[in-house]
Amino acid sequence: MPSYLVTGANGQLGQCFYAAAKEFPKVDLYFAKKNEVDITRLETISNWYKQNPFDGIINCAAYTNVDQAEKEEESVLKINTEGLQNLIDFAENKNLSIIHFSTDYVFDGQATEPYPEQAATNPIGIYGNSKLQGEVRLSKSSCKNVTIRTSWLFSPFGKNFVKTIARMAKEKSALKVVDDQWGRPTFGIDLARTVLKLISNNTIYTFPILHYANQGVCSWKEFAEAIVNELECKTIVQGITTLAYPTSAIRPKYSILDTGRIEKELQIEIPTWQESLKKCIQILKSNGF
Repeated sequence: MPSYLVTGANGQLGQCFYAAAKEFPKVDLYFAKKNEVDITRLETISNWYKQNPFDGIINCAAYTNVDQAEKEEESVLKINTEGLQNLIDFAENKNLSIIHFSTDYVFDGQATEPYPEQAATNPIGIYGNSKLQGEVRLSKSSCKNVTIRTSWLFSPFGKNFVKTIARMAKEKSALKVVDDQWGRPTFGIDLARTVLKLISNNTIYTFPILHYANQGVCSWKEFAEAIVNELECKTIVQGITTLAYPTSAIRPKYSILDTGRIEKELQIEIPTWQESLKKCIQILKSNGF
């Protein structure tokens, strides 16, 4: 039975793996929070391994605050690039494998059709650049590895768009949301299930890069409207332009990932984002949100 260390276990994606783990008894997962394994400190990885040896690493540790990243480049690179390098060094030394996650932000958003895995990268911000540098380092490593790019991640855990809109919809009668950026939302628990399924059937390392996002395309405004409707709130969602909502980091206008490879080659069925949003809202409600 393969065993994996899940880094960043208290982050959004780490918690999604924890939620999905019980469905996959043939994969043994060790969940390490940042105070247990800090990927910027190699000795913490080594210390954990001595206590609980594992076959591979599912790296959910990341700096993901896109706007704050513009002000903290050193911190971002320390985690997203140098931290991953620590994992690579350790994995090469111990002959371990790495499953790593990247982002639609490695693209500039100027495309007019979905981005396949081999599309030219061109990040337009510090966060995207840090993730791309990590991808490149992993691709040059000698350990068995895969990078999974995803977009618009949401779940019942951590900070994300669904939880933010859900909270604001309870407080306000109207919300202004950008309607000229397009993407594919990704339910973190669906992503975790897919990774664990691919580990279980031993196809996870078939390709060096995979794209995963839920089926269906929307703007942030359409996504917000769906959230409000699921919550049965009366809040009105008004569309605004990107220019009317300035942020520190520039967002890709069009960051639709092509998931044909994971669907056709690896036989993965992907639910629509609308189906998965319903599940996410149900979990939030059951948790008293």
